[in-house]
Amino acid sequence: MILLHMNEKDYNKEAKIFVKKILIENDITNVKLTKLLNKAGFNYTEASVTQKINRGRFDFAFLLQIADVLNIKFSNVN
Repeated sequence: MILLHMNEKDYNKEAKIFVKKILIENDITNVKLTKLLNKAGFNYTEASVTQKINRGRFDFAFLLQIADVLNIKFSNVN
């Protein structure tokens, strides 16, 4: 078990909050997100999507997949 120092951010928590904000802003549930991801050719179950988001443990590719199916552009990145 890794303990965080007082000054260290909990990046898993930050990732979870980031994705949940995106979903809320776009009025998307985990069920709808799963359907959109699968329609785009990815293979996820509702349980796996929910688990990834709730734990805040997912790779950057998963975040890019979410952005892609929700038509979100990260415009500040060149």
